[in-house]
This record gives sequence, structure tokens and C-alpha cells, in this order.
Amino acid sequence: MRDDRLRRYFKALGDKTRFEIVQELGRTGECSVTELCLSLGVTQPLMSWHVRALRGIGIVVTRRHGRQVFCSLDRASITDYEARFAELVAGRGPLPESLAPQKMPLPG
Repeated sequence: MRDDRLRRYFKALGDKTRFEIVQELGRTGECSVTELCLSLGVTQPLMSWHVRALRGIGIVVTRRHGRQVFCSLDRASITDYEARFAELVAGRGPLPESLAPQKMPLPG
């Protein structure tokens, strides 16, 4: 997993509403967008925008039933993010470019 994808994962969770969506889905297992709107006090267009962001990074999966959209956590993807973060914390990740050793050109 690339580190910029891991950064986007944490950035997505850094938003208060998106974090609350994840909390609610963790508690309920699956919710319709309408139910999420009611429980979190968010309008439907704004909720759809947040769900789309979470789905794009792989935190949430959706399914349709008629006109309703149901959301649940993508637990496999979240587990992959957690594993990658654990690797970084343990020092097994690549160094950022600014800290990586620079290759010296060979003389003449």
C-alpha cells in the first residue's frame, strides 16, 4: 500500500462527520443513508458527499435496494490500513524522500 493512500485514509477520518459515520456504522453494522442523516443530523446531499469520500478511500461499501442506499464498513480494507500503519510505527516503512539517503554520482 502506498503511503499517500494511507495519508488519505487518515485525512478522511480527520473530518468530524466522516468519523461519526464510521462510529455509527461500527455500532449498527449497516445503515441506510437516510438513517445516517437522521442519527447524525446531516442533510442527505451532504451525507451522500461524505459517504462517497469514505467509499472512494475504501472505508465504506454501499449497496442499493430500490432507491435506498445502504452503507457498511469495508472491514478488510480497514484491516489493511491498520496493518500498514502498524508497519510504519514499527519502523518497517520506507523513508520519506527528504530523509532517504542520497546517491552520490560516481567520479569521472
